[in-house]
Amino acid sequence: MRRILIRGGTVISVDAAVGDFRVGDVLIEGNKIVAVGADLSDEHADEVLDAEGMIVMPGFVDSHRHLWQTGTRGDSMDQVFQNLIKSQWPMIAAHFTPEDVYDCALAGAADALDRGVTTVLDWCHVINTPDHAEADIRALRDSGIRALFAYGSSMTRRLNEFKGVMEAGDVWQHARQVRRQLFTDAEDRLTFALGVQGPEVTTMEITAADIAVARELGVPMSMHVGTPEGRPSSSDQSIKKLAEAGLLGADMNFAHCCATTPAEFELLAAAGGTATACPSADMAMGMGTPAMGRMRAAGVRVALGTDSVIAASGDMFDEMRAALWAERAVQAQRVYATGSEVMHTADLRFSTKDALEAATINGAHACWLADRVGSLTPGKRADVILVRATDSNLWPVSDVVATLVGCGSGLNVDTVLVDGEFVKRDGQLTRLDIREVRAGLARSRDRLYATDNYPGIRPLMASAGNGETRSS
Repeated sequence: MRRILIRGGTVISVDAAVGDFRVGDVLIEGNKIVAVGADLSDEHADEVLDAEGMIVMPGFVDSHRHLWQTGTRGDSMDQVFQNLIKSQWPMIAAHFTPEDVYDCALAGAADALDRGVTTVLDWCHVINTPDHAEADIRALRDSGIRALFAYGSSMTRRLNEFKGVMEAGDVWQHARQVRRQLFTDAEDRLTFALGVQGPEVTTMEITAADIAVARELGVPMSMHVGTPEGRPSSSDQSIKKLAEAGLLGADMNFAHCCATTPAEFELLAAAGGTATACPSADMAMGMGTPAMGRMRAAGVRVALGTDSVIAASGDMFDEMRAALWAERAVQAQRVYATGSEVMHTADLRFSTKDALEAATINGAHACWLADRVGSLTPGKRADVILVRATDSNLWPVSDVVATLVGCGSGLNVDTVLVDGEFVKRDGQLTRLDIREVRAGLARSRDRLYATDNYPGIRPLMASAGNGETRSS
């Protein structure tokens, strides 16, 4: 197997047993990390990659993201969640074709890889037809990203259930076929889950039936809960309802959780389930207070998701900062409420190290992949990124983790390996023709926004035919 030695970088392993190295090496053999340390021998290396001036670290794990929404990037920054239900979902999402899903998911995966995200939980809830699901899966495979594909519902079903109209019949028939025909237990880079609506969207009876399908297939599941934060108490506390129904389990991931109570997080911790906070989208769209502190207090490992580029950047560096700032603001207000001042760092209860772990190893845990990715640990898959410490926004890199979290950007990511394969090198994506990716995305954007379905936003730019744009 091909051996790559990454030599002379500043190594942040996110593994206490391995440690960090101001100057260190990472040895990769095939698709696995085999050694991390100082002055590793290059005697049998097929390639020595000079990492001087780089920070070598595990790839980010985005544990909640809707890649299909890349085609509508930024159009919900001035909207709230209810706007999605009333406008974007029926007027845009319901009109996605399989080609749109492929183009948008491929562009979203390319964007994630470009910024150092090597693993994503792709929550796909635009499966208007079986072909839509297969297009998304094809895009994930073509991109080279590691992904947990969460097979969600059709947009028609989602809209109907918000109106109280429940679809009859086996809504998961195609999901069963996809799991059986397109995924194998031997495949490592792409795995399967169900994106379940959950009791805040549908009935407990339908939720129980959906959960039964996931467990019949032997796959994990994810669902949205706890948004918006201000909903009446009678309609939230989904985790409590699932626990009372005997349905809560370690095979469940819950996203957002703004309205989730401390008691619910305790139930989740006891059941071994996971949770993902999406602080940028939660705050931008008025969905509520990000839940990092309540998660930690209950013993739930904090994981982060960018949710969607419709209202966030998709950059995990930004997400780490949003989590850090949001939680510190919450904790500072807690101190102020007692009539005291914030006097000690411990009062803020969320460190840059906590934020980095939330974007790496804890995200891997939330995707049931912590035994494979999330840290530079010998034996794990070689999902590694190199960040240019020589870029001016990172100078002089005194405290490495604090600098990464406080000042870093996806634009600093120089090189990305997934499974030991270079998917970005020397600042350029290597697996994809980025001009073709952009051209496909532009076609979908122009078609979706050119219809009369969406009376709000119109595209400010029109395709120039080559993936570039011009003023319309």
